[in-house]
Amino acid sequence: MDIIEVLRNKIDVLQEYIDDIDKDIEEDYNPEEWAGGNFDDCYDMGLSHGMKRGRMMAYREILDLLES
Repeated sequence: MDIIEVLRNKIDVLQEYIDDIDKDIEEDYNPEEWAGGNFDDCYDMGLSHGMKRGRMMAYREILDLLES
């Protein structure tokens, strides 16, 4: 498996995760309910979601460089 294929797989997995969370947010987002009433958990989930989105964007930029 080459690096381009690995990056594509990582992007696909992250995109699925991000799409699921984005869908939940769009439908009926209540951060307190989403985190089970715990603000710290809600903050951590938002932070994790943002980090995954940033990681996916970085993978895409690297993939673009490798494919050009």
